[in-house]
Parts: sequence; C-alpha cells; structure tokens
Amino acid sequence: MIKEVSLSDNRINFKENPVTKKADKGDESVILPNTLNTRIWQKYDKTLNAMTEYPVKGLKGDVNSDFYEFLSMGIVPYLVGSAMFMTMFNLLNKHLTPKASLTGKKMGLGVVLYGLGKTLSNDLVTRPVAHYTGVDVELPYRNIYCTLPTKPGAEADIDHKHQQRKVYDSIEFFRKDLIQKDPAYGKAYYDKIAHKLGLGDNNNDSVTEVTPIIQSIVASTKTAKSLSSYAWAGVGVGLAVQNCWQDFFKAVSERNKYMAKSNEGFLSKVGGKLLNTAKNTLSLSKTFGKTFGKACKTLWTGEDVKGGFRKHAGKIGILLTTALTIGSTWNVIHRAKQMGKLVNKDLIDKNQESTVI
Repeated sequence: MIKEVSLSDNRINFKENPVTKKADKGDESVILPNTLNTRIWQKYDKTLNAMTEYPVKGLKGDVNSDFYEFLSMGIVPYLVGSAMFMTMFNLLNKHLTPKASLTGKKMGLGVVLYGLGKTLSNDLVTRPVAHYTGVDVELPYRNIYCTLPTKPGAEADIDHKHQQRKVYDSIEFFRKDLIQKDPAYGKAYYDKIAHKLGLGDNNNDSVTEVTPIIQSIVASTKTAKSLSSYAWAGVGVGLAVQNCWQDFFKAVSERNKYMAKSNEGFLSKVGGKLLNTAKNTLSLSKTFGKTFGKACKTLWTGEDVKGGFRKHAGKIGILLTTALTIGSTWNVIHRAKQMGKLVNKDLIDKNQESTVI
C-alpha cells in the first residue's frame, strides 16, 4: 500500500533570509545583468562563503552541504597558496642582497599578474562570442533554494539560501526556465541567436532549433577560454620578471609616511593618515601604470636580454598567445555559423504547404 508522505505533518516554519530581499523576484532565482559590478559582487560573495560558511557545513556533515559548495571551495587553495608563495619569496628580504630581494619581489608580483592575466583575459574570448553568436556563456544569475529540514515537527525551520551561479554552468541542462520567464530575455533571446547564426527571423520554434548550437558554443567557448587564460597568465609572469619593476618597488619603499604632530587630536590623526594614504595610493598607482607600460615594452623588445632566442622570447610568447586567443575564438564562432547553415539548409521550402506523414 502506498501512503501519503508529508513533511513533519505540514508544521514547517519558513523564515525569511535578508539576502533574498535583494532578488528582483523575492524568493525566486533571477538572472542578473552581466556587468563588472555583478561579477565582482558574485566573486566576492562566493569566495567569502567558500572560506567561512561552506567548510564549516562540510566538516559538520550538514545535510545542506552540496556539490556546489564543494566546488566553490576550490578557490581557497589558490588564494592560500598564492599568499604563501608571496610570503616565502619576501619573508627574508631584509636579510638578502638587493639583487636577491628584487628577485623575491618580482616573483611575488608574478603571482599577482598570473592571477590577473588568467582572470581578465576571459573577456577576450567570451565577449566576441557573445557579440557574433548572441550566446553569453558568462550570463550570471542568483540561485535561490530552500534548505532541507534538519529538525522534525514545528522546529523544522526551512530557510531560503542563495548561490552565485551562471546560466550555462551545465551544458546539457542550462537554465532555460530562467531565460524564458525573464521579461528581458524570453523567446526573443533565442530569436536573436537564430538571427545571428543565420537561421532567419521567422522560426516556428527557435528554442528547439538553436539549443544544440548553444550547447556546442558553450562547450567550445569554455575550452577556448581555458586555453587563452593560461596563456595570458604566462604573459603576466613574463611581465613580472622585467627589471624595470625596481622603480615601482623603490617607490613603494620610499612612500611618504605620516608623522603625527605633538598634541594632535585623535580625529586629526585619523584624517591625516587617511589623506596620506590617499596620496600614496594615487602616486603609487601612477608609478605602477608607468612601470607596467615599460614592462610591456621591454618584454616585447627584449631590452634587458642580449641576443639569441631569449631576446625574442617575450615577443614570440605575446604573438603566440594573441594568435591562440584569436584562433580559438574564431573557431567557436565559425563552428556555430556552420551549424546554423546546416540547420537552415533549404531542403524544404518553409513557405510551401507540406503534409507530415
């Protein structure tokens, strides 16, 4: 006999989470605009939870700890490892010769530029793909879900939680439901993709026709993005080892330090320190920009290296990385256009009446 199943005799208390108030649709998942502000906020929120909330839940064996949280914690070793390497490279700087100290600082900077090159270069692939195919593989959304009850009866409080995700996290099962119910997207989103891929403007079911092509675009874009990002990360390391960075490190060590006056009040000290910090930040930012430009030039020309392969290694690396980025991006767009042509092949005149047998 099959019995009806109910959760704690329907005596479950749902409580409101302040995070859900930020969502445009209350306690429903919602697509977010793909802007720099959104990406920074998502990265910050995801990283903060990965370093605080998710490890605690996992170690406690929380029933609500899931695979998303496990994958999110993958950022922690990168951050901890980067900090560890930077510390190791510079921990003994005051006891080393100036040349060794400079090498340690450049290696620490290399860790930073590696991460920046790997992260910022993603747009070099995803933006052109989105422009020419209409598929934005980085389209973000806030996923709202209900936690599982951990206590029986009236104490079984179920909360609303959120996750920072992307619509195309899953290639096979991307969030069509969010696209179709969002007023800013809906069927028009698929019609736009069909138009860009050459399927025409009067499709009876553009969703069905472009879905396989979208899945192919997402898969190939992720591969192209990965290849390109690691190549640009290598260029970042190449920039960090240029000798011109000693100008920036010298500016950092010689930055102005605030000296409090005798009998100066607390608020005056705080204001003076903040003003001094602002001035130093502005000055060092300008110095960093100029030094970065010099590093790009010396990496390209090989000014710090005598003849031979090493003199042209930087130029070769930049050219190969650029070619890899352009080539892999072109491959994604070209494949998508070819698939669109195959789908749109005029085997049947759509304007003629036809009978399906």
